[in-house]
Amino acid sequence: MALRKRRKADGFTMIEVIAVLLIIGITAAIAVARIGDTSIYDVHSQVEVIKSHLRYAQSRAMATGKEWGVKVTSETTYYLFDGADSDTPVRFLGENDPTVDLAAKHSGVTIAPDSQTVTFDAYGSPGDTTLTLTVTGAGGRSMDITVTKNTGYIP
Repeated sequence: MALRKRRKADGFTMIEVIAVLLIIGITAAIAVARIGDTSIYDVHSQVEVIKSHLRYAQSRAMATGKEWGVKVTSETTYYLFDGADSDTPVRFLGENDPTVDLAAKHSGVTIAPDSQTVTFDAYGSPGDTTLTLTVTGAGGRSMDITVTKNTGYIP
């Protein structure tokens, strides 16, 4: 009896095709779910803006040799001030108004405590107290901004 040669099948089986499509579908579902929630990005970006405003006040204090600071007036507003007059807002570079209004930026971000003043001396130091501002986004996600005592380091 002659042995028949088995012909090797070319292509994929139906089970292999279904398995690959299933893996692609699961991966796509996870990617879409992660892209949909952008609240953490809003909080991160606004925290970086607030940090840069604090660093700007610190650099102004060191450049002029006198006190400068940032005053949080409500949970959605704050402003830069010259140490000579902490009740008169000075406009930040790049901002349209002297008082920064987070509600107007539509980010849903708030700052706590809402009556905090951060003042930097001529050496860029906020004094002998570490200050912490908590920024909370619309999704309930929050991040802390810390201004380290004596050094003024803002990580």
